[in-house]
Amino acid sequence: MKKSLLISAGIAFLTVILVSGGCTGYNGQERTKSQEKVTVYLRSIEINKKKHLSMFDSNGNFDMNDSLVTYVKAGGTVFWNLDKASGIRRIEKIYSKNNGPIFREDAKEILFSKKFKLEIPDGLAGGTEERYYIDYTDQDNSLITKDPYLRIVP
Repeated sequence: MKKSLLISAGIAFLTVILVSGGCTGYNGQERTKSQEKVTVYLRSIEINKKKHLSMFDSNGNFDMNDSLVTYVKAGGTVFWNLDKASGIRRIEKIYSKNNGPIFREDAKEILFSKKFKLEIPDGLAGGTEERYYIDYTDQDNSLITKDPYLRIVP
């Protein structure tokens, strides 16, 4: 009796969480909801003896193959931070090779931290996208460059 009551209470609790939207399924599509401030977390990984940059952001987007698309509002701020046990010694530089509409300048290193910050210009149209580059040194002292994207949401 006690066991069945405990199981029933557990099922009721999980049902309430699911119905209230506390857990949402991820169906492989990018999440385009964006915040004024977005943090991108970085981790160096190795797949089949090839180094990759695994990234996820505070919007809920995730990519293990170097090409994360992070959504941010015009006038917002993007921060880059190392994930725990990131395998990265140092972020060297975050920049665009063509200084497009989003990256009018390189991301700035925040003093006394391993974080970088970029202020997104105001007035950019929704859908504006730019490829940028992250140069980092991994735990093996190898300099690696990867190229994810930033996209402006309306």
